[in-house]
Amino acid sequence: MIKHFINLEWKSFFRSAAFQTNLVLKIFMALGALYFIGIFTLAGVGAYFGLEKAGLEPLETINRFMIYYVVLDLVIKYMLQKMPVVNIKPLLLLPFKKAKIVDFALGKTMLSFFNIVHAFFFIPFSVVLIGQGYDPVHVITWHLGMLAMIYINNFINVFLNDAMPLVIGLASVIIGIGALQYYGIFDVTPYTGAYFQGLFEQLWMFAIPVVLALVLYKVAHAYFLKR
Repeated sequence: MIKHFINLEWKSFFRSAAFQTNLVLKIFMALGALYFIGIFTLAGVGAYFGLEKAGLEPLETINRFMIYYVVLDLVIKYMLQKMPVVNIKPLLLLPFKKAKIVDFALGKTMLSFFNIVHAFFFIPFSVVLIGQGYDPVHVITWHLGMLAMIYINNFINVFLNDAMPLVIGLASVIIGIGALQYYGIFDVTPYTGAYFQGLFEQLWMFAIPVVLALVLYKVAHAYFLKR
């Protein structure tokens, strides 16, 4: 079934009346993607050595400020990554089960560049950690936990694209926390840093974001299936 969906997407792209315009745009997007892949890869390799040279413990420092990375990822996703609702409407006229259509639509968001690009930071950084003597099992569980956080953002963004009150509420919380830290009233990073560090130190903790990502997928699937 998924093969048929991919085939339809492929034909839709090449048979589009604006194929040449789309092709040029896709080429520029591909070049931009390669640029950001390079940036993320260099950051993943260089982050450890740069922080170590500055006299900081690399992983603890990354974990302390990881909350900003996660929030920025969510903001970028909301601004640039949209749920492909329009693309699935024609499929409703074809003999496909609605559940499969929703699976395909959500699957497209999961394979989005905005998710894949993070692997080019976390994989090199994880490899460097292992190369520098960090326990491989703990590094892998931390890595899995961080990738699950990226997909949690992916499914949160699915709801944000369709719920302005939720956007306003979440934005208010983020701005409020940022303002409290800026004025020195409350610093959230020691608390969030403890969580991200726990993904490395406690093997079981990686299950928390993984399970949450799976739950959000189920909720998103049920939400769009009903609609």
